[in-house]
Amino acid sequence: MIEIRPEQVTQEFKFLFDPNMPTAIRCSAVLGGGIVGRIFTDDLEQPHMGYVWEQDDGTLYQGGARDGQVLYQMVELLRQSGTVALGFRDGDPMVDLFPPDPEAGAECVELYRPIRGSDLSAYLSLPAGFEVQRMTRELFEKHPRLDEVLFRYGNLETFMEKGMGVCIMHGDEFVTKADADMEVDGIRELGVATGEAYRGHGFGTTAVAHLLKWCDELSCATYWDCVKLNIRSLKIARKLGFGNERSYKLLAWFPPNRKVGI
Repeated sequence: MIEIRPEQVTQEFKFLFDPNMPTAIRCSAVLGGGIVGRIFTDDLEQPHMGYVWEQDDGTLYQGGARDGQVLYQMVELLRQSGTVALGFRDGDPMVDLFPPDPEAGAECVELYRPIRGSDLSAYLSLPAGFEVQRMTRELFEKHPRLDEVLFRYGNLETFMEKGMGVCIMHGDEFVTKADADMEVDGIRELGVATGEAYRGHGFGTTAVAHLLKWCDELSCATYWDCVKLNIRSLKIARKLGFGNERSYKLLAWFPPNRKVGI
């Protein structure tokens, strides 16, 4: 397999990947250079097989011709750098080609919200002393979880060019931050993280509502993904109008001598 860069990705290569596979939007974001990952093909000019690995969540996407031996080799290669996860829906025959002995698994759900798909007005207000701001480079540089942003996007320039973000501040303290990845076919994937001291008070919902309002203004639909056990995340999504829920499962292989959850 040949490793290539996003700028080498052709339309023909993109067509190898099923747009209905689990978290397909994330695969497209790697191909578009919007989030960090690695891309492989069997032939640069006439590709018949492709693999895309998204670094942050570790999902490996297969496109084109399927080969169990090649898949095994890709998992072994990539797990030297991080977690490798394979997603599938019930009844997917490709599971038979997966490497043996996965080290973890999870049941997940993805949701979709169309443009202006819900009334957000009830979720936009904040208590006195709190304010919503759109993320700037200066705010990112001060954020206590900047390393996580850099791990997903590679650098702040990529996020500022392709992504969107809002935060809720309490004075100089970050309360919560909601981000949207690069736009893929008119859709952006959203995520939110709230400081431990502020969880359970609706700040995550408010931050996402403001980000959705911004996406609506730009005529952009939105996508949400989480494990089913993350009840708090699912509540935020459902409350704010995400629907069209689709379930899938993940199996994961970790780096040697390292066991972590997914």
